[in-house]
Amino acid sequence: MGMFRDFLVALDPFVIWAFRVSDEPWVGFLVGSLILNLVCVMFGDVTSILARRLNRKVYGAYHDEMVKHHNLSVQALRSSDKDAYKAVNKQAHEAFGKYFFSQAGAFALSIWPLPFALAWMEMRFGGISMDLPFSIPGVGTSVFYPFFFIPIYIATRLAYGKIMRMLPAYRRVLEWTRHGKGEEMLSFVELLKPSPERDADATVVNEKDGPEGKEKP
Repeated sequence: MGMFRDFLVALDPFVIWAFRVSDEPWVGFLVGSLILNLVCVMFGDVTSILARRLNRKVYGAYHDEMVKHHNLSVQALRSSDKDAYKAVNKQAHEAFGKYFFSQAGAFALSIWPLPFALAWMEMRFGGISMDLPFSIPGVGTSVFYPFFFIPIYIATRLAYGKIMRMLPAYRRVLEWTRHGKGEEMLSFVELLKPSPERDADATVVNEKDGPEGKEKP
């Protein structure tokens, strides 16, 4: 714990300046929170991009396996093949679990700077009550730093993602991290479409029954 606090103290000169860009306390706090959150989002994004690039073969294998078994399960349902559906659906769930947790890990890498920022904020602003200019129902007239800091982080992350995706260079970076063969998952709407096998069976039955639903002599 002592080492971690020493780390935060060493980090202090590189962070506190952002909160002193204005002599107005509220402006300084909000601007500092915005800059600190932006740095967290950028560092997290770089880490996540590198992880996705380095693990793209693993992620791609999980993704392709998930899509393959999902599509097979949909096709089995369309064909009314219950046994085949149970078999591939179980494999699809296992593949989904692998892919889900791999992507959850990649997401966790994108937010790793946030706990450090919160620890630094707690060291600097922990326990300091901030008076609001008006009362908020359920909150009151004073809050602590997380009341502003966390919503600013969420807003910064959303805005960063939208703005960066408008840049061609950033889109090329995302393409650089793309994984999988690009096969699309079949929607369950496909179940509403005619099945070739069932159509073929229906054709055979109709040919046997004749146009009036009676078996031909």
